Amino acid sequence: MSELPRALAVLLEAPRPEHEAIAAALELPPVPAADEHTAVLVFQAYPYASVYLGAEGMLGGEARGRIAGFWRALGGEPPNEPDHLSILLAGLAALDGEVPSVRGALFWEHVASWMPPYLAVLRRIGAPFHVAWAELAATLCAELADELGPPARLPLALRAAPTLPREPGDLDELIATLLVPARTGFIIVRDDLERAAAELGFGLRAGERRFALRALLSQDPAAVLGWIATEARAQAESLVEVSQLTTWWASRARATASWLDALAASAQQRNTIATG
Repeated sequence: MSELPRALAVLLEAPRPEHEAIAAALELPPVPAADEHTAVLVFQAYPYASVYLGAEGMLGGEARGRIAGFWRALGGEPPNEPDHLSILLAGLAALDGEVPSVRGALFWEHVASWMPPYLAVLRRIGAPFHVAWAELAATLCAELADELGPPARLPLALRAAPTLPREPGDLDELIATLLVPARTGFIIVRDDLERAAAELGFGLRAGERRFALRALLSQDPAAVLGWIATEARAQAESLVEVSQLTTWWASRARATASWLDALAASAQQRNTIATG
């Protein structure tokens, strides 16, 4: 198992010819083409911890700073992208045989903390290669959890994660909230919005998620909010199991679903009054 984190880390990088031999050794499907890799890992399932652990739902910020601090605590300069999953997995491999508490801190605080929803996204939108990669990564997480023992408490990023507002002040706040996984407990990617548009019979604006979600909500807020609530509950049931961390993410997703139900009902009532 000591080489598995390193092998998985390499396979997260842009496809190269030598990746085929690594994938074959791990009994994974063929490595995806460059455009498929980009569609999944560059434009949707961003492999950066800060996106899923940060209060903004974006790259960088305090979440990335915490991880950079971990690398500094080991006595070196942090990598250029300290929160990239390939860097974190390679770090787990490099720390094999070192003080267990150090390796445990890297695993629980900066890797396992966001794997329940992230691996679920790869299984939901990925090609066969990504799905198989996610399954192997889930197996690795389970084995490391057994080896390192449970964490004494929840990772700091989850303990510090912001909660939902009582009610969003405006559409901008609503959209910003929905795109912060640590707040909502689930992840919305472009493929999810395309699925929402198809199932609801709406048009979908080209461009980044923020603009696409705004366009959907402008067509029928109640219907879209109701769809997202249903999606949140579905994602709560499809999370990858990683010790008690999965319970935290599922609880957040279900709470967000109830919050969205209330917003949808309010939007429906306003529409009824306006058209009544």
